[in-house]
Amino acid sequence: MPVQNEPHHRVVLENKYIRVLDGQILGHDTTISHRHAATSLVVFLTKSTFGIQIEGEPSIITDVNPGDLKYVDYGEKPVIHRVWNQSLSLFHFLVVEITKKPRDDESCSILSNAFLKLQSVQKSYRTYYADIEKSKKCHIPKSDCAHLLIDLSGRVTTASSGKISSLQTDTFAFFPPNSEIEITTANNENARCVLVEVN
Repeated sequence: MPVQNEPHHRVVLENKYIRVLDGQILGHDTTISHRHAATSLVVFLTKSTFGIQIEGEPSIITDVNPGDLKYVDYGEKPVIHRVWNQSLSLFHFLVVEITKKPRDDESCSILSNAFLKLQSVQKSYRTYYADIEKSKKCHIPKSDCAHLLIDLSGRVTTASSGKISSLQTDTFAFFPPNSEIEITTANNENARCVLVEVN
């Protein structure tokens, strides 16, 4: 069964750059065995203990916290696995699949901003933590890369091409290439986000 047909995974965004699946597993629930076949970034949104078992391999138990990231190159090595929640509370995560074929060259410079911390550089994308202080602005200049901003805590407002959006914890916004982005905090509080830059 492909991941998009597994009942605990719901496609919440799909375009020529990425596909985002919202994964939610209730306490002590288990997914059906399903197949991943795209280069992916998993963004964990809850403090949880979960198990995962790839077909034919021993199971692995893992603890995660909100904002933990995991790169998995299912595009090179597809897997069939099942996942279960060992916690009592909801296990919530996003799977960001890269649907765009990566370029051979680096199409975008590494972002330099006081609020951004480079977390990971992969063939298809880069990830940053964006820790934005209250009443401050984080500016992302125009580039040939697309961006996905995922709010981990606090509220933020984004402005791009005259469009203003508000994000709260566990929500996200997508920005196509050549978008100039301004990110500010709301409600006079600090905020933390994950920024995914797709090459």
